[in-house]
Amino acid sequence: MNNKVKIFLIFELLIFIVFTIFLNNLYNIEGLNFEILFFTLTLLTLSNLSLFLNFKSSTSTSISLPILITAMTMINPLWIVFIAFIGTSELSIIKKNIPWYKFFFNRFMLGIAAGSAAFIYRWALISLTSNVLLSLFLAAIVYFVVNTSMVYAVIYLSGEKQKISYSVFLSELFKNIFVSYFLGLILYFSYTQFGKLFFILVIVLIYITRDFFFSRIQVLNTFTQIIESFLKVIDSKDHYTEGHCERVGNYTKKLCEKININPRKKEKIVNMAKIHDIGKIYVDDEILKSDDVLNDDEFTEMKKHSYYGYELLKDIDMLNDDLEIILYHHEFYNGNGYPDGIEEKEIPLGSRILNICDSFDVMTTGRSYKRALTKQETIEEFKDCSGQQFDPELAEKMIELIKSGELDGSFNN
Repeated sequence: MNNKVKIFLIFELLIFIVFTIFLNNLYNIEGLNFEILFFTLTLLTLSNLSLFLNFKSSTSTSISLPILITAMTMINPLWIVFIAFIGTSELSIIKKNIPWYKFFFNRFMLGIAAGSAAFIYRWALISLTSNVLLSLFLAAIVYFVVNTSMVYAVIYLSGEKQKISYSVFLSELFKNIFVSYFLGLILYFSYTQFGKLFFILVIVLIYITRDFFFSRIQVLNTFTQIIESFLKVIDSKDHYTEGHCERVGNYTKKLCEKININPRKKEKIVNMAKIHDIGKIYVDDEILKSDDVLNDDEFTEMKKHSYYGYELLKDIDMLNDDLEIILYHHEFYNGNGYPDGIEEKEIPLGSRILNICDSFDVMTTGRSYKRALTKQETIEEFKDCSGQQFDPELAEKMIELIKSGELDGSFNN
């Protein structure tokens, strides 16, 4: 902690003291009552929930403000300061080895932010509008402005200002304001209309829902990491076609959007496109890296790569539902493809799309024994192979994409 941060911490303590004195002089402070204890204990329990339950989520939108929103409608702003100060304290501070000054910085900061929000709520309700919902929204804005401003002040003073992205800061600020305000209203109406028990039940539901969505995000992140890892494996195995799978994934995305496939199905097809050649890791290096046209035996071995890829990935639960896309991406619309010689609509839609996009990349990049095609030659190739190798409807859509200029960057001549 440098001297600037130390001075700021002392300054924050002085603000906290002056602010509490100001609130004490402004309002008739009621004594400690059950409502104050209830909100303090509720907030303290939730702040330390990881000590009791194995919740996965640690999202940026905290439940603290939604609870304080309910509390500030019925409790004096000075008590709100202390509810925030005590209720947000983490009992695991010793275990986490958090420096004392960080602990007190957070307590003072949250106390000031919560007290300011409660003060604005009462002021707005009396002087600006009699509408509780609007007053609470103003309070939520003040809470986040005070809170985030103090955090960014410390970041700036600690010399980490180069890490600040103000666009990200503002987007996160507005997102948190609206999410916390919405949750706060749910808790407010739960408490005022149905009582404390229902209030607690709603909090439990919010945490369960939040944990579920966070788990889904973790699964998606893991899936993305798997795809990226497979891409690296493919590229390291076959340097000649390095970047091929990534390009095919991009073309697949464009073609899926062209035919208006729903976003979820599009994502699955694109992900399979990115790893469609994973089976090549089982193909002999001499065949993969050959500069000559493959002989019959070599081509027979190369054709097995789609099957190898299917077998490699079939035991991965998050992938196995879509692996037929990889297995059949070399099937031809007229039945002359491999591995099973299926035809027309028997071939999964994703495989038909992938066949076109895979072929497009081969056409536009070429091979050592075959030059890359021009834009017009590529269009003619799709026309010639429509109804034979390619689904005619999809081939027509691909031709439209090429003519529109969206794929011009793929052509070298």
